[in-house]
Amino acid sequence: MGAVAELPNDVAVLKNVIRELTAKLLWTEEKLRSLERRYFGSTSEKCSAEEDKQNRLFDEAELHSSENAPPVVEKVAVASHSRKKRGRKPKTNTLPVVEEIHELAAQERLCPCCGSERPEIGEERSAEYDLIPAHVVKIVHIRKKYGPCRCEAFQESEAPNVVIAPGPAKIVPGSDFTNRTIAFFITGKYQDAIPFYRMVKMLSRDGLIVSRAGLCNVALLVGNALGDLIEIMNRDIARSPVMLMDETTVQVLKHKTAPPGKKSYMWAAVGFIDGKPIYRFAYHPSRSGSFADTLLQGFSGYIQTDGYKGYNHLAGRSDLIPVGCFAHIRRKFVDAYETAGKQGIAKEAIDIIAKLYLLESDYREKLTSGELSSEQFVDERARAMKPVFDELRSWLMTRSYEVTPKSKLGMAIAYAQELFDRAIRFVEHPLLTPDTNRVENAIRPFVVGRKNWLFSGSPRGAYASAGLYSIIETAKANGHEPFAYLCYLFETLPTCTTEAEREALLPYRLNPASYTVNGV
Repeated sequence: MGAVAELPNDVAVLKNVIRELTAKLLWTEEKLRSLERRYFGSTSEKCSAEEDKQNRLFDEAELHSSENAPPVVEKVAVASHSRKKRGRKPKTNTLPVVEEIHELAAQERLCPCCGSERPEIGEERSAEYDLIPAHVVKIVHIRKKYGPCRCEAFQESEAPNVVIAPGPAKIVPGSDFTNRTIAFFITGKYQDAIPFYRMVKMLSRDGLIVSRAGLCNVALLVGNALGDLIEIMNRDIARSPVMLMDETTVQVLKHKTAPPGKKSYMWAAVGFIDGKPIYRFAYHPSRSGSFADTLLQGFSGYIQTDGYKGYNHLAGRSDLIPVGCFAHIRRKFVDAYETAGKQGIAKEAIDIIAKLYLLESDYREKLTSGELSSEQFVDERARAMKPVFDELRSWLMTRSYEVTPKSKLGMAIAYAQELFDRAIRFVEHPLLTPDTNRVENAIRPFVVGRKNWLFSGSPRGAYASAGLYSIIETAKANGHEPFAYLCYLFETLPTCTTEAEREALLPYRLNPASYTVNGV
């Protein structure tokens, strides 16, 4: 009888064991699928073709930003649908045109019957593009010198005995390269991600023999020459009402106090001045959250970041309002959905978040078109978003009791709940969006470059790279063509004598249509 009485307890214990083993098995299977997806699967977050239509709402900030504008496809109307216009796309509208006339020989133009010359009745035109390889020209600057005048008055004056005509103003004084050539070097590495060792080989084919160390020194000197502009950018970005921050790794070989190849970090911040973006990169040997405080000196307002713990202490500053990122929240659910074989309830959270991006897209378009003022945009967007926020909050609360905490979905729910109150604050300011995509897009060119040049030789090089990336990415974000802007900047900056003149050259102060560069 005693054994029979103990059966219910044994059954309850066995059920608990089964429940724990089942959860452990599910967690192990998730881990296995996650590893398989990491090493063998696609890195894209797209689902099916139909799901992708909805998921594109998540990429709205990236797709519609100026630096990632999608190509415009011209369409022609057809009776029941639209169709892409056929034909070759134009290569460019700015190239010089050279016309070559092809005629028949005089004998071939004669009539075979009477011998008279045939009349010309028209012509046929076709075009081709001819790429002329780069060529190097050695420019010799001859500066005329003038001696003292023979008059008696000159001998009694304090005028210098010898005067000489000034040479060209150079961004790197004493350099063997013109400002335009230096702009080409800088654009090649920091915009086109061509490492200097590869550039050396390319230049040698064009007849210019230069060492990798020589190019590195030029980059360092240019970084130093732009120091005053970077200081002005630091001052202006601190006046922004909102700031977005992110960071990525960089390997630096020659640390004085650390082993070679120590992992360091490139921090990125995006702010706005008069609605125009400023991109600021900063190198630091560590990922310590205390460096975020250094970057934020003098700044007060909204600070939007991902869920990195190093930013948590910023919540203690009374002058900062932390804002979270729905892109990172969504990414956790996508990971759980993919790990589960694209099935399960994680898709419900993805669909709810997609509603936020649909609303953001609609109201952002109304703001851009002028249909809504900034104040109306903030009020109406917040009002429209609230039901979706409530739906997502309720879903997170309900599902948190149903899902194993250690599972991918359980961790996604916990992450979303932790950041939820911060993430929804984006509705409080018109410059804020649901995510930090803008700063991630800004940091992407650095990541692409890092895959090619792999590391920085020294902290000094990393600091110089941070300044150059700041200038180039800010120029791109404000509508400048990087090479043309650097050519103009390097020609003009050495002639500036006041801070006001230097400030006028900043990408967000300078109108891209206000200057032209010969040969660009």
